[in-house]
Amino acid sequence: MKPLRIKIKSNFIGRAAELDRLHKVGSSKEASIIIMYGRRRVGKTELLEQAFRDRNLLKFEGIEGLSHKAQLAHAMAQLAKYTESRLLGKVAITSWKEFFEVLYDYTKKGTWTIYLEELQWLAHYDDTLIAELKYVWDNYFRHNPKLVIILCGSAPSFMIDHVLHSKALYNRSQYEFHLKEFNVHETKEFLKKRSNREVFDAYLTVGGVPEYLKWINKDSSVFISLCKNSFMSGSFFLREYERIFTSSMSNNKYYRAIIDILSARKFATRTELADLLGASSGGSLTNVLLDLEKSGFITHYYPFNLEETTMLTRYAIDDNYLHFYCKFIKPLQRNIETGAYDNNPRAALKVDSYIKWLGFAFERFCRKYHHVIAKILYFSGVHYRSGVFFSRSTDKENPGYQIDLIFDRDDNVYTICEMKYLQGKVGTSVIAEFEKKLSLFPNKGNKTIHKVLICSEGAEDALIKRAYFDDIITCAQLLEARNW
Repeated sequence: MKPLRIKIKSNFIGRAAELDRLHKVGSSKEASIIIMYGRRRVGKTELLEQAFRDRNLLKFEGIEGLSHKAQLAHAMAQLAKYTESRLLGKVAITSWKEFFEVLYDYTKKGTWTIYLEELQWLAHYDDTLIAELKYVWDNYFRHNPKLVIILCGSAPSFMIDHVLHSKALYNRSQYEFHLKEFNVHETKEFLKKRSNREVFDAYLTVGGVPEYLKWINKDSSVFISLCKNSFMSGSFFLREYERIFTSSMSNNKYYRAIIDILSARKFATRTELADLLGASSGGSLTNVLLDLEKSGFITHYYPFNLEETTMLTRYAIDDNYLHFYCKFIKPLQRNIETGAYDNNPRAALKVDSYIKWLGFAFERFCRKYHHVIAKILYFSGVHYRSGVFFSRSTDKENPGYQIDLIFDRDDNVYTICEMKYLQGKVGTSVIAEFEKKLSLFPNKGNKTIHKVLICSEGAEDALIKRAYFDDIITCAQLLEARNW
């Protein structure tokens, strides 16, 4: 038997908590099932291989597009290589139950890790594999206390609905891992030679997805790497959009249609989506929206002072890379594919437009990581609701009006934030802009207004001397925060 041998990766970054938990599962004295899911490129495979490289590792990877029969044959071929048995590779099986029973003969004793990768493809987006694994687990696998089975997939909706919530595996030594992208502090560690500004530019553009960060870190600057790997024919970020829908989504015509709609506007309500899709706003649309949210591609938000059931709920793209692709790559796709920018890819990305877009990305970033901001401002121990503020009346009187981040605190304070991601320091002109927003905000209960500026490079001396903002937070402080 020749199990997979993984070399130690000396420059492996982050994931300390996940590694510690995985090691504890591996050293427990009972057979265990690990369920890991997360978006494409987030680093699931590398984490799992590094965590279990000292064990006997048997990895079986699903292949996109193969039939149920072909997936079984491929899994048997992989097992034949591990066992060095040509005859085993020629054995025809018709069910996963048969495959797992054969596999058990080789793993009934000893320290083994059975790793099923891209489970959604192996299972052919069907429940049969899990149901048949349940039978073999109950009758065979669980009797080896040194066995770990890993079920890993990059289609979060499938992994949650058909694996994690499956009655077949309920209460069977399950350990759930939802692997998310790096936060900005981990991104700083990953891009350790980059300035704070470049780290934030990278994070706001492609998020904390390790594979994306590798591509954006290849040249002398993040900007040059981004342009070369986005606007040259055959470039990585040009092709990644198609790969996302292949690996993370089953074939549903509405998935991409919703992304296309949201890419053309800042947000859309459920009713607007239904109208534009020509679809019912009932259960089928609900399921599609939930799938996209589980995959981390979209999010929904509503005024902080209303309940989630409000008709004012808005849907928007949440994934940083998708935002960038839809704004800058998609409109130029034909020209990019013909090589129009191959000699000068930087010409495809207008700097002024990109900087303005980064400003919107920074606002989204601050809303998403409100808990970090609350800790920096020392009120995280106070219960609060956070989010945006807009209403029907403000929409009517001032279309587009929105306070992008507000904290409604139980200590009788509203913390209202102004976010500015500029090339230089923020000047006094921000005061008039902020005052206009405050004039339209209904301060019911006459709470204290706590004014906060969150910015990239800090404030000019003239603004500081005015003492208009109660607190000013910079990107450097956000990077230094440890409570991510």
